[in-house]
Amino acid sequence: MSTRPFRFAVSARGQGDTVEELKTFARKAEDLGYDVLMLPDHLYQQLSPLHVLVAAAQATTRLRFGTLTLANDFRHPAMLAKECATVDVLTGGRFELGLGTGSLPADNEQAGLPLDPPGVKVERLEETLRILKSFFKGETVQLQGKHYHIAGLQGYPRPVQRPYPPLLLGASGPRMLRLAAREADIISIMPGPPGRPASSMAEKRDIIRLAAGDRWQHIELNTLGMRVQVDGQPELPSAAPASAGGYVGSREAVVDQLLRQREESDVSYMAIIGAAIDAFAPVVAKLK
Repeated sequence: MSTRPFRFAVSARGQGDTVEELKTFARKAEDLGYDVLMLPDHLYQQLSPLHVLVAAAQATTRLRFGTLTLANDFRHPAMLAKECATVDVLTGGRFELGLGTGSLPADNEQAGLPLDPPGVKVERLEETLRILKSFFKGETVQLQGKHYHIAGLQGYPRPVQRPYPPLLLGASGPRMLRLAAREADIISIMPGPPGRPASSMAEKRDIIRLAAGDRWQHIELNTLGMRVQVDGQPELPSAAPASAGGYVGSREAVVDQLLRQREESDVSYMAIIGAAIDAFAPVVAKLK
C-alpha cells in the first residue's frame, strides 16, 4: 500500500489563448492548492505546450509544470532535449517532462508522419530516452542507434533539476509499462486501445513493480480523470466516452474513491481536465 502523499494536476488545455488568460489560470491553480499545471501535445486546437508552460510559470512561485504527454514522433530528440532543458531553466526548475509514443493517429496523418507499429514506436522512444538523459547530464551525446544518429551533441543548457527534470512516461501495454518501470520517475497509467481486453489498474501496477525491482519505491503513479462531477454538479465537458476514468459522486465519495485507489493500486498523483478546476478543488483541499 502506498504512503506517498497525494499530488494533483490540472490541464490548461482550453483555458485561454492569451498570455494573461494563461497566467490567470495558473495563479488560480496555485491558489486552489493544485501541484502541477499540465498540457497535452496534439495538433488539434491548442497552443504549443512548452511555450504555454513557460508563460504560465511567470505568474506563479510554487506551481510545477508538466506535459501529459509530449508525442515522441513530433520532435527530433536532439531538439527535444534542448527545448526541455531550456524550459526547466526558464521555469526555475519546476518542469516535469512527460513523454509518450503518441495517442492520436490523426496527429500523424495531419502532419504526414508515418504511423509505425507500436513496437517500432517504443524502440524509438527508448533511443530518445538515452539521448535525453545523456544531454541533461551535460555530456557530449553519441548514439548510433537504429532510429537516431547523434554525433557530438553538446548537452547545453543543463537543467536546473539534477540529474534531470522528473521524467513521466505514459504507458498502457506491458512493453511500455516495463520500459517506464526501468526509466521513469512518474508513470501515467493509461487506458488501452479500444477493442482490447482492459487490464485493471492493480494488474498494471504489478507489471510495473516486477519490472522496476529496487526502483519501485521511488516511482510515482499517475492517472488522468477525464470525467468529473462532484456534489451533483453537471458533468463537465470532455471528449471522453462515458466509460472513461473519472471522479463522479459526492465530495465524500470522490475522496473515498481516491483513498481506495491509492491503497489498492498505489496511485497517488491525479490529473483532471481544466474545466473541473473549481469542482474538484474541495477534494484537493481535503486530501492535501
